[in-house]
Amino acid sequence: MRFSLLGPLEVVRDGRPVPLGGANQRAVLGYLLLHAGTVVSTGDLIRALWHDPVPPTARKMVQNAVAGVRRALPADGSCALETVSPGYLLRLDPGLIDVTRFRALVEQGRADFRAGAWEPAARRLREALALWRGPALADVIESVTAWPGLTALEEARLAALEDCLQAELALGRHHELIGEMTSLVDEEPARERLCGLLMLALYRGGRQREALAVYQDLRDVLRDGFGLDPGPELRRLERDILNQDPRLALARGTVPGAAGGTPPEGAASGAASPDGAADRPATAPPARTPCGKSADARDRVSGGGRAGDAERPVSERKRASVLLVSTRVDAVHGSSECVDETLNDLARIIAEEARRFGGAVRETLGSVRPVLFGFPRSHEDDPERAVRTARAIRARIADQVATFLGVRIAVATGDVLATYRDEHDPAPARLAGTVPHSAERLLAHAPPGGIRVCPATARAAGLHAAAPEGDPAGGVPVAPGHGPLPWAPVPARSGPLVGRDRDLEILRGLLGDVRRRQRPHLVTVLGEPGIGKSRLMAGFAADVPGSVLVGRTPPYAGGILAPLADAVRSRPDGAETARLIERLPAEAGAAAWRRHVADLALDGPLTIVLEDLHRAGTVLLDQVEDLTEQLARVPVLIVATARPELRQRRTRWGCGKRDVTTLTLDPLSDEEARALLPRPADPAMLTLVGGNPRHAEEYARAVRGYAGDACDGAYDGAPVPGPLRALVAARIDTLPLPERAVLRDATTFPESGFRAEGVAALSARTTEETAEALHALERKDFLVRRPSDRSGAPEYAIRQPLLREVAHAQLPRSQRIARHRRAIDWVDTLPPDQADLLVHHYRLLVILNSPDLAYDTARQAHHALLAAERRAAAAGAHDTAARCRRAAHDLRRGRARPAPSWAAAFHRPLPRRVDGSPVATYR
Repeated sequence: MRFSLLGPLEVVRDGRPVPLGGANQRAVLGYLLLHAGTVVSTGDLIRALWHDPVPPTARKMVQNAVAGVRRALPADGSCALETVSPGYLLRLDPGLIDVTRFRALVEQGRADFRAGAWEPAARRLREALALWRGPALADVIESVTAWPGLTALEEARLAALEDCLQAELALGRHHELIGEMTSLVDEEPARERLCGLLMLALYRGGRQREALAVYQDLRDVLRDGFGLDPGPELRRLERDILNQDPRLALARGTVPGAAGGTPPEGAASGAASPDGAADRPATAPPARTPCGKSADARDRVSGGGRAGDAERPVSERKRASVLLVSTRVDAVHGSSECVDETLNDLARIIAEEARRFGGAVRETLGSVRPVLFGFPRSHEDDPERAVRTARAIRARIADQVATFLGVRIAVATGDVLATYRDEHDPAPARLAGTVPHSAERLLAHAPPGGIRVCPATARAAGLHAAAPEGDPAGGVPVAPGHGPLPWAPVPARSGPLVGRDRDLEILRGLLGDVRRRQRPHLVTVLGEPGIGKSRLMAGFAADVPGSVLVGRTPPYAGGILAPLADAVRSRPDGAETARLIERLPAEAGAAAWRRHVADLALDGPLTIVLEDLHRAGTVLLDQVEDLTEQLARVPVLIVATARPELRQRRTRWGCGKRDVTTLTLDPLSDEEARALLPRPADPAMLTLVGGNPRHAEEYARAVRGYAGDACDGAYDGAPVPGPLRALVAARIDTLPLPERAVLRDATTFPESGFRAEGVAALSARTTEETAEALHALERKDFLVRRPSDRSGAPEYAIRQPLLREVAHAQLPRSQRIARHRRAIDWVDTLPPDQADLLVHHYRLLVILNSPDLAYDTARQAHHALLAAERRAAAAGAHDTAARCRRAAHDLRRGRARPAPSWAAAFHRPLPRRVDGSPVATYR
């Protein structure tokens, strides 16, 4: 049994969650776990659970909650809740509580930190922070009094996070950390050490002006809120940045992870010690507890410790876009100082635009500056982001500068193989593939000041132009004004609205309630990508009487209140008000928006649709979640659409708020999905569609001859349309890397299901770690739990066949083969009646091997399956024996699983293994 306090309270026994009863029972268990091994008086429990006045039956309610907790604990005595005067004592192994594991990992990480071993220190601290799934006891804290233990836990988390960031800065990861640290400083604006680390990262990234702006913002917060000035360490850091002190630069020649060094920042960072209490000046104000947490710090595998301290390298094959910016300076143009200053300005512009559009700047190679889109996290529109970044860079540099530096820009899109040294690393250590080489070829044929993109990038970015005749690089030039520069929302698809009658009825009923009760109501419509949220909103808005405002959250480069301003702008006379809202600070802008909405609602019921709220920042989410409390009593229906990531970021979204409803869109039935496909619908295609309208439309387009960048599936040879591949891959990338690795391991097994024991056999993870990761994937709707028909262990399956196809295809072919061989070794350890599990893995081995090896592999599989048949028959498992025998004969006759008949309808040949192409790598 394991107890998880670092997030919503969760108790897991044998991989299954244990029901915990009502709020009082959960609060009592949470308080006792925080004080495990010590006697807690009944009076302390009463004061912890209720504010004054305490209910007269409080003591009896505590006794009932204690009885419920005892029923939930195992009867084997491993955990016991004893009655000890003057209260209760919870006896259990402290290692069963995630708080204990968190503290142990932090201690190990800090020991490495003090020794200057930055790599293991960062890895262990990240592993400790990965145990956090949200605020500690998030489902309990709102209904009880303030618990000092929780405040101490939150402070320990922030101190560990600061240590981790400092260690990662010592490893030269400042570019990757800036985004995370910026979000953290927004949540904790008065933490001096955190602000100092962000200043140092920005300075090392060539952004001196922004580093100084962080100091100014901190000084304003301290003076306005506490009447204080920043501490001496931070003032010294500001002075060193102004003087460009060489000590602030990352030390050259250091070996990441080598022991024996000194802390990298020293006094300059304002971090006197890695310990939690000594890392801030005595004059620093107390840090407030944020409502939101760092996604990177809490959305990791929520499992326990790792099996040993060995690194776990991870490789993944994904579609990415590489942007290269090249400069070529003629020696006759100006002095070396002038050239250096101009190059620094260009580097700053590249870094700023890459960050604005979600790209990662890699290490400069000579005169070429690479920017990567798709790693460490991919988006469904990465090629478009890369093109917009290229155009923004060109727009910001004057013509004479472009000519002076000979700036050329190229963008190429394709498959890239990324290798991470460890699954907790924030960015890949090595990237390989033909895409960088393709970008270099395009760069060589781009004129000064010009942009060239590959055909795949042009198609994905909507640049409807062909490569010039005889172009040796096969690229598409992007002329000034070519394609839309500002972000434009994709309108809802115009196909029929199928299978959503019940959802429309619910929305219309809520609008009727708003009209009748004359007060606002918030509806959150949740659904996976492509499930039809925007189309449902279009169908609903078409029938709504009265005014409808529609605001969309941009995927990048948007203001804090962009969707609120966009909603106002959707009115013919709303442009000026929208500009005012965008210019104001967040709080003032939101207040002005609420006043404007209340005025509009005086003329009649008003409907406001806010789309893609999962992209919104913390400030906007806070404002939207409180709308029903903050708006005046007027008839306003607010409908917010979002993907499941919103619930991952805000686990208690809307909880405890009045007039709040959540509507989750389910997949369509087979009959409803069949209506969107060409007739007759192939059963294999229907299975891949999985009830998702977007999937159905993309496959229908592919069959009609518009496959776009279709690629092979991992299993049946069924091609996956390019837009769907990008959509599903972007959803997979919302997971932290350890959970992505477990998901890909799980795709090795057949669709019928898999157990944690089998998935663990494919990697160095323990069965317990794997079980907790699978449980996390189930909570995030990537897996479904199925009843096991062969053992008592829980069994899972991938929720969508298309998700399984894309996730498995992200494994390099050699790793797929290796995983199937490990799975075969594991199945050989099972009882003979389960020997038919070998069939799936041997079939895939034959398919995945090269033609030269396929015959030998099929012969080996034939003999192995016949041997499995004999073992099963001897054990009396005759059905299992028959399945093994049939599969053995099929493989002997060379019957590999054929591609679906409809796959031939895709208009271009499916891409196969590329031989002989030069491969460039960027480290």
